[in-house]
Amino acid sequence: MKGLTDLALLDLLKEDSDDAFNEIYARYWDVVYAVACKKLNNKEEAKDVVHDLFMLIWIKRHSICITTTFIGYIYIILKNKLTDLNRRQTLRIKHDDEVVKTHPFADNDVFEQLISKDMAQQLQLEIQDMPVGMRKVFLMSREEQLSVNEIAGKLSISSQTVKNQITSALKRLRSKYQAN
Repeated sequence: MKGLTDLALLDLLKEDSDDAFNEIYARYWDVVYAVACKKLNNKEEAKDVVHDLFMLIWIKRHSICITTTFIGYIYIILKNKLTDLNRRQTLRIKHDDEVVKTHPFADNDVFEQLISKDMAQQLQLEIQDMPVGMRKVFLMSREEQLSVNEIAGKLSISSQTVKNQITSALKRLRSKYQAN
């Protein structure tokens, strides 16, 4: 395959030759990758573009019609891929800007709101994992805003037991959040 011309390889490629495709890939990957790297200034994006380019060659292998040289054909595909990527990135930036402008929560506080929501969910899960008595005492003190004596009276337990349960619950929550 190495001694064949690009046009001969293209003819074999149209006949679904994996070997012809592999030879084309071996011949042109380095040069196409170098151009993509130079244009994008990002090696990972360049790899993705080059990969997509060769995938397109394989997909369109039956309909490829070359009027110049094969490298010229590849360069045109690369140029189109780079233009498409640039267009998508520009649209993404515009879209992100529009989201920030049109959504009341799409400002610098969004991340903090998400973290706060996530922490609240984790807190609820941790409270649900508490022993029943501890959970009941803790929720009465925090959600119902009852005093130690009010909780003790409602549950018919000593004030010291209520204090111990609340202290244990808080220690449990602190250890959970200090570990994260």
